[in-house]
Amino acid sequence: MKDLLLLLAGIPFGVAANYIYQYVKSKTDRMYDPIKMIGNWGELVDDSGERRCSMGEIRYDRRRKMWTFDGTNYHNDGRPFCHWTTEASYMDKSAREFYYIFTNTLVESGQKGYMGFGVVRFRRQERAWVPDHGFFVSGNEGETYRSHTMVPLDGIPTNQSEVRKLFLSKLNLT
Repeated sequence: MKDLLLLLAGIPFGVAANYIYQYVKSKTDRMYDPIKMIGNWGELVDDSGERRCSMGEIRYDRRRKMWTFDGTNYHNDGRPFCHWTTEASYMDKSAREFYYIFTNTLVESGQKGYMGFGVVRFRRQERAWVPDHGFFVSGNEGETYRSHTMVPLDGIPTNQSEVRKLFLSKLNLT
């Protein structure tokens, strides 16, 4: 009987101790090992071909209670090809990977063209983790798995000539 009472008293103590541990771990992770991904990012697809550059914004959407990575994929000459919008996402803090499912709206038709899946991986820079590279797979006709590097951007230009200049200067498009 004594063992049963000890067990019953230990369960709430164990639950409370686990809650306190998770809370303290979460606070220290944010203070000493933060992931800094909010902002504008440029992507350069590793392989050759058309539509190698994209630009987008990573932010936390409070209304939908999730991280979003929304942006535009461009032809190499700076013309927009499609806009993507995050439909669902998951941030794996222990693996330092951001997963997202997106839908694309084609610029020429204005119709939602297809869905896709993307991953952003992080690297250590000074005292924080920042986006470094990733990949995506989409349902666009003729599209395959494409990996890319990521660079931070000060802003996202709106006209074609400024977009093209940014491709050359920041994304090293040749």
